[in-house]
Amino acid sequence: MSTPHHASDTPLDGHVPAPDDGHSIETVELPGPTAWPLVLSVGLIMVAFGILTNISFSFLGIIMALVGIVGWVTEILPGRGHIHEELRPEELRPKPVKRADVDVIPMAPGMPGHRMHMPEKVHPYSAGAKAGLVGGVAMAVLAAIYGVVSGRGIWYPVNLLAGMVLEEADTDPVAQLEQFHLLALILGLFIHAVGSLFVGLIYGIVLPMIPRGRVLFGGLVAPLFWSGCLWASMDVLDPVLAQRVDWVWFIASQFAYGIVVGIIVVRTEKIHTTRGWRA
Repeated sequence: MSTPHHASDTPLDGHVPAPDDGHSIETVELPGPTAWPLVLSVGLIMVAFGILTNISFSFLGIIMALVGIVGWVTEILPGRGHIHEELRPEELRPKPVKRADVDVIPMAPGMPGHRMHMPEKVHPYSAGAKAGLVGGVAMAVLAAIYGVVSGRGIWYPVNLLAGMVLEEADTDPVAQLEQFHLLALILGLFIHAVGSLFVGLIYGIVLPMIPRGRVLFGGLVAPLFWSGCLWASMDVLDPVLAQRVDWVWFIASQFAYGIVVGIIVVRTEKIHTTRGWRA
């Protein structure tokens, strides 16, 4: 009669003898296949489904989940739910890895066969953050100029920006948006600063990857891309704001932001990467 093997009897290498059935075959003890996790997951799905449809499904799901938990726990108890998997013969097993005491010379730039996947120097991320804030100031200056030229005042652009959060800004008449509002000013400046900082960080990461024409990419290509995305989605995000935005001045301010950020990032002194330290 075979005796089940307990986990406490397992040697440190994980190899255990097979049950005493007259054969001396080396085996390893493994968890046996079980369907209880599937029962548990189906029960949980039925609980969620019942919340959306009928509570009776949830009650049935709770019962299935409890049955699945009990069945699963029962199978992981010592001496249960395990199988003895026969090991391959010794000659068919992978050979032990032997350490070779050979000095490996790391490849350096200029050596034959070397391919540079990472730059040795990059612009620091802080350059993108600083450039984003300065670019935000450039955008604010253009927005103020637009307010003066259009005759709507310098508070009109910031009140429009705050309209992304304040619902009353969408319903206020134009004359009301031309007035000073402290809450709208705080929200507008916060949204503008966070957005400028975030995009500046993206510039600091992406621009070093551009092989050439970085200022052109940052000042023309990138602003055109995100301006097009905003123009296409603004009717969905805020239809009222889309009707009140002067897109010519908006795109011009994006160009100003991109050019300023691109110049600052490109002219920032580069720092060594970890690859450069190892070299």
